[in-house]
Amino acid sequence: MTELWIEFIVMAFFIIVAGTYLSKYGDIIADETGLGQALIGGILVAAATSLPELVTSITSALVGAPDIAIGNVFGSNTFNLMILALSDLLHGPGPLLLRVRYSHILSGLLGILLSGIVVFSLMVSHLTGFSYNVFGIGIDSIILMGVYLIGVRLIFRYEKKNPLDKKEEDNEESSSSMGLKKAAFGFAICAAVIVFSGIRLSVVADQIARLTGIDQSFIGSILVAAATSLPELVATISALSINAYNMAIGNVLGSNIFNMTIVFFADAFYRKGNILADAKIVHIITAMVGLLMSAIVMIGLFYRSKRTILSIGWDSMFVAIIYFLGVYLLFQLGVNV
Repeated sequence: MTELWIEFIVMAFFIIVAGTYLSKYGDIIADETGLGQALIGGILVAAATSLPELVTSITSALVGAPDIAIGNVFGSNTFNLMILALSDLLHGPGPLLLRVRYSHILSGLLGILLSGIVVFSLMVSHLTGFSYNVFGIGIDSIILMGVYLIGVRLIFRYEKKNPLDKKEEDNEESSSSMGLKKAAFGFAICAAVIVFSGIRLSVVADQIARLTGIDQSFIGSILVAAATSLPELVATISALSINAYNMAIGNVLGSNIFNMTIVFFADAFYRKGNILADAKIVHIITAMVGLLMSAIVMIGLFYRSKRTILSIGWDSMFVAIIYFLGVYLLFQLGVNV
């Protein structure tokens, strides 16, 4: 057991380091190719920092651990939203959401929509037994991917019509002089490290769950999710350090959007049926916690209250409270299964 925990920590460390550099290289690639700010924070960097979740969930699906695969997705989303609360604490006095653009509401609502689709699918498959697939992939997963592609297109078009002003562009511009080829090579190396570490992380997590008797749903939703979300944490803090608030928020919300597409890829590699039909319905709890947290963030982005609690925005405080209540509830369910 000790060896398993040591390996888990080591693999998590590799993911942190590789994921951190992955986001930096992704930022440089976006700048060098002229993809623009919309893809830097909300799509490209978000997808890059979500690579650990992708690899881990796919590997979990391959080894027949659907609860770790799905739990990792929803758990990562809740952990990412918790990063916003932490960012509010670190960035300085005043609510963080006052410093960012309204356009992030579009990304947040797309994340809520995608999560809602998965929750609906979980409820239908477990309560009615309905499950339909096309070429081994659940129809719900296919719909999920379709909505994601449409949503990303909407975000891209919106950002093109409403670009950042000059001051925001200066804040969020990459300061690295590294060329596109070097950045692409570094990106590939980091991706390879994450693929290897993510595979081992999911295998070790499955073994820990079996030996400790703790439910896979808890292991996936809390332990694995926190480990694979650490690149988002580091990338967000790095963005805050250069006052790139929109990139920080875009990275978190964009990661949550991309995370939901992982359900599609995990389903494609899961060979025992439809992954959402085989995953436990308890994941609805994690999903609902994430939806509640997302709704609070959206209200905070829209209302833009200047009120603070312990020097952070009221929205961030409630996000943190809901997260820890959700962790406690999942732990109680996990140890009692």
